[in-house]
Amino acid sequence: MKSIQGDDMNSEMFEKGLKALEDGDYKAAARDFEAVLKDLDGHDAHYNKVASFAGLAQVLISNRNGLLICRDAAGSEVLDGTVFLNLACAEWHCNNRKRAIDAIRRGCKIEPDNERLQRAAALLDSRRRSIFQFLPRQHSLNKAFGRLFRRSDGDVDVHSLLY
Repeated sequence: MKSIQGDDMNSEMFEKGLKALEDGDYKAAARDFEAVLKDLDGHDAHYNKVASFAGLAQVLISNRNGLLICRDAAGSEVLDGTVFLNLACAEWHCNNRKRAIDAIRRGCKIEPDNERLQRAAALLDSRRRSIFQFLPRQHSLNKAFGRLFRRSDGDVDVHSLLY
Protein backbone atom coordinates (compact mmCIF):
# COMPACT_ATOMS: atom_id res chain seq x y z
CA MET A 1 0.00 0.00 0.00
CA LYS A 2 1.40 3.37 -1.00
CA SER A 3 1.98 5.67 1.94
CA ILE A 4 1.37 9.38 1.79
CA GLN A 5 3.43 12.20 3.10
CA GLY A 6 2.22 15.62 4.01
CA ASP A 7 3.00 18.45 6.37
CA ASP A 8 -0.61 18.75 7.47
CA MET A 9 -1.27 15.03 7.87
CA ASN A 10 -0.26 12.63 10.61
CA SER A 11 1.48 10.16 8.30
CA GLU A 12 2.71 8.05 11.24
CA MET A 13 -0.88 7.44 12.39
CA PHE A 14 -1.92 6.74 8.80
CA GLU A 15 0.85 4.12 8.44
CA LYS A 16 -0.27 2.59 11.73
CA GLY A 17 -3.81 2.37 10.34
CA LEU A 18 -2.58 0.70 7.15
CA LYS A 19 -0.68 -1.88 9.20
CA ALA A 20 -3.71 -2.57 11.40
CA LEU A 21 -5.90 -2.97 8.31
CA GLU A 22 -3.44 -5.41 6.75
CA ASP A 23 -3.23 -7.36 10.02
CA GLY A 24 -7.02 -7.61 10.22
CA ASP A 25 -7.36 -5.40 13.30
CA TYR A 26 -10.19 -3.37 11.80
CA LYS A 27 -11.20 -1.57 15.00
CA ALA A 28 -7.68 -0.20 15.45
CA ALA A 29 -7.53 0.71 11.76
CA ALA A 30 -10.83 2.60 12.00
CA ARG A 31 -9.60 4.44 15.09
CA ASP A 32 -6.31 5.40 13.46
CA PHE A 33 -7.83 6.55 10.16
CA GLU A 34 -10.53 8.54 11.94
CA ALA A 35 -7.85 10.27 14.04
CA VAL A 36 -5.99 11.26 10.87
CA LEU A 37 -9.22 12.32 9.16
CA LYS A 38 -10.22 14.50 12.11
CA ASP A 39 -7.06 16.57 11.66
CA LEU A 40 -7.50 17.04 7.90
CA ASP A 41 -9.35 19.82 6.16
CA GLY A 42 -11.99 18.67 3.66
CA HIS A 43 -10.02 20.30 0.85
CA ASP A 44 -6.74 18.58 1.71
CA ALA A 45 -5.21 16.57 -1.15
CA HIS A 46 -5.19 13.41 1.02
CA TYR A 47 -8.70 13.79 2.43
CA ASN A 48 -10.50 11.41 0.05
CA LYS A 49 -7.87 8.71 0.40
CA VAL A 50 -7.91 8.81 4.19
CA ALA A 51 -11.72 9.01 4.23
CA SER A 52 -11.94 5.95 1.98
CA PHE A 53 -9.72 3.95 4.32
CA ALA A 54 -11.71 5.15 7.34
CA GLY A 55 -14.96 4.18 5.63
CA LEU A 56 -13.65 0.76 4.61
CA ALA A 57 -12.46 0.04 8.15
CA GLN A 58 -15.89 1.02 9.48
CA VAL A 59 -17.61 -1.31 7.01
CA LEU A 60 -15.33 -4.13 8.15
CA ILE A 61 -16.45 -3.64 11.76
CA SER A 62 -20.09 -3.79 10.63
CA ASN A 63 -20.76 -0.05 10.59
CA ARG A 64 -22.61 0.45 7.30
CA ASN A 65 -22.17 4.24 7.57
CA GLY A 66 -18.64 3.54 6.36
CA LEU A 67 -20.05 2.63 2.97
CA LEU A 68 -21.53 6.13 2.66
CA ILE A 69 -18.15 7.62 3.59
CA CYS A 70 -16.44 5.53 0.88
CA ARG A 71 -19.03 6.53 -1.70
CA ASP A 72 -18.69 10.19 -0.78
CA ALA A 73 -14.88 10.06 -1.03
CA ALA A 74 -15.05 8.37 -4.45
CA GLY A 75 -17.65 10.84 -5.65
CA SER A 76 -15.19 13.70 -5.45
CA GLU A 77 -11.96 11.84 -6.34
CA VAL A 78 -10.30 12.41 -9.70
CA LEU A 79 -6.68 11.31 -9.23
CA ASP A 80 -6.26 8.38 -6.81
CA GLY A 81 -7.47 4.93 -7.87
CA THR A 82 -6.96 3.56 -4.36
CA VAL A 83 -10.07 5.44 -3.26
CA PHE A 84 -12.06 3.38 -5.76
CA LEU A 85 -10.37 0.15 -4.69
CA ASN A 86 -11.44 0.90 -1.11
CA LEU A 87 -14.97 1.65 -2.29
CA ALA A 88 -15.04 -1.62 -4.25
CA CYS A 89 -13.91 -3.53 -1.17
CA ALA A 90 -16.59 -1.89 0.96
CA GLU A 91 -19.27 -2.61 -1.67
CA TRP A 92 -18.06 -6.20 -1.99
CA HIS A 93 -18.18 -6.69 1.78
CA CYS A 94 -21.78 -5.41 1.75
CA ASN A 95 -22.68 -7.87 -1.06
CA ASN A 96 -23.03 -5.17 -3.73
CA ARG A 97 -21.22 -7.07 -6.48
CA LYS A 98 -22.24 -4.83 -9.38
CA ARG A 99 -21.30 -1.64 -7.52
CA ALA A 100 -17.95 -3.19 -6.58
CA ILE A 101 -17.17 -3.96 -10.21
CA ASP A 102 -18.29 -0.47 -11.25
CA ALA A 103 -15.97 1.08 -8.65
CA ILE A 104 -13.03 -0.98 -9.93
CA ARG A 105 -13.75 0.11 -13.51
CA ARG A 106 -13.93 3.79 -12.50
CA GLY A 107 -10.66 3.44 -10.61
CA CYS A 108 -8.97 1.84 -13.62
CA LYS A 109 -10.08 4.75 -15.81
CA ILE A 110 -8.54 7.23 -13.39
CA GLU A 111 -5.36 5.28 -12.69
CA PRO A 112 -4.88 2.62 -15.41
CA ASP A 113 -1.41 1.60 -14.19
CA ASN A 114 -2.53 0.76 -10.65
CA GLU A 115 -1.59 -2.92 -10.24
CA ARG A 116 -3.91 -3.49 -7.30
CA LEU A 117 -6.89 -2.22 -9.27
CA GLN A 118 -5.96 -4.42 -12.21
CA ARG A 119 -5.64 -7.48 -9.95
CA ALA A 120 -8.96 -6.72 -8.25
CA ALA A 121 -10.59 -6.30 -11.66
CA ALA A 122 -9.31 -9.73 -12.69
CA LEU A 123 -10.66 -11.27 -9.47
CA LEU A 124 -14.12 -9.72 -9.72
CA ASP A 125 -14.97 -9.19 -13.35
CA SER A 126 -14.67 -12.46 -15.18
CA ARG A 127 -17.60 -12.84 -17.53
CA ARG A 128 -18.27 -16.15 -19.16
CA ARG A 129 -20.06 -16.77 -22.41
CA SER A 130 -23.83 -16.64 -22.30
CA ILE A 131 -25.54 -19.94 -21.49
CA PHE A 132 -27.99 -19.52 -24.36
CA GLN A 133 -25.85 -17.92 -27.04
CA PHE A 134 -28.74 -17.56 -29.47
CA LEU A 135 -30.38 -15.15 -26.98
CA PRO A 136 -29.05 -11.70 -26.06
CA ARG A 137 -26.88 -11.52 -22.95
CA GLN A 138 -29.53 -9.39 -21.20
CA HIS A 139 -32.32 -11.91 -21.83
CA SER A 140 -33.95 -13.09 -18.59
CA LEU A 141 -33.00 -16.74 -19.21
CA ASN A 142 -29.33 -15.89 -19.69
CA LYS A 143 -29.36 -13.69 -16.59
CA ALA A 144 -31.10 -16.30 -14.43
CA PHE A 145 -28.89 -19.20 -15.52
CA GLY A 146 -25.79 -17.00 -15.37
CA ARG A 147 -26.49 -16.26 -11.71
CA LEU A 148 -27.22 -19.91 -11.05
CA PHE A 149 -23.94 -21.10 -12.57
CA ARG A 150 -21.75 -18.15 -11.50
CA ARG A 151 -18.55 -19.32 -9.91
CA SER A 152 -18.50 -19.04 -6.17
CA ASP A 153 -17.48 -15.63 -4.90
CA GLY A 154 -16.69 -17.14 -1.51
CA ASP A 155 -12.96 -17.28 -2.20
CA VAL A 156 -12.78 -13.53 -2.85
CA ASP A 157 -12.83 -11.34 0.23
CA VAL A 158 -11.75 -7.80 1.06
CA HIS A 159 -8.30 -8.93 2.16
CA SER A 160 -7.66 -10.74 -1.13
CA LEU A 161 -8.75 -7.65 -3.07
CA LEU A 162 -6.48 -5.31 -1.11
CA TYR A 163 -3.41 -7.47 -0.71
